Formats: sequence, structure tokens, C-alpha cells
Amino acid sequence: MKNLIALTCLLLASFATPSFAHESTNDCDKQAATITDTAKRAEFMKSCLKKVDEEKSYEQDLHDKRQHCDTNAENMKLEGKKKEEYLNHCYKENDFDKSNPHPKM
Repeated sequence: MKNLIALTCLLLASFATPSFAHESTNDCDKQAATITDTAKRAEFMKSCLKKVDEEKSYEQDLHDKRQHCDTNAENMKLEGKKKEEYLNHCYKENDFDKSNPHPKM
């Protein structure tokens, strides 16, 4: 009974997530369809959805970084090769590593 409640709560939580996550939830559901034990299925769904969430977070971080770099290049009024060099460096830069600063523009 506890397993059924846990599975129900997990599934309800997955429906409460934003719409972009539904594709990933469906992928997890398809993979979990062959698991008959409710406890194992609930554990699999939990780990699968956590992995999907981590991937989405990483993609969002990359998007934010690119947007930040593009805005900086635009504000600095960079063009051509200087803009390309700046963006290439900015995309790869670790913001916490001060030993590798942006190139002088």
C-alpha cells in the first residue's frame, strides 16, 4: 500500500511540472513500463526524473551563459573578429577562474 501511495505521489508530482518536462516524463514512463514491482518502478521513476531535471538545468545554464555573453558583446559594440574571439572565450570561460580573463578589446 505504501508503494502504491509513493508511486501515485510521484506521478502526481510529474504532472505538476511545467509542460516542457512532459516529453521526458513520457520517456521515463516508457522505460518503466516493463517494471512490474511497484517499489522498483517508483525508484526508477524518481531516478529517471532526477536525471532529466539535471539535464534540463545544465541546458538552461548553457543558454543563460550564451545570452550573457551575447549581451556583453553587444554592449561592448564588438564586431567581426573581435566579437567572435570574445564570444568564443566567454562561452568557454569559468566565471570563477580569474587566471584566464577575457581578452582585451
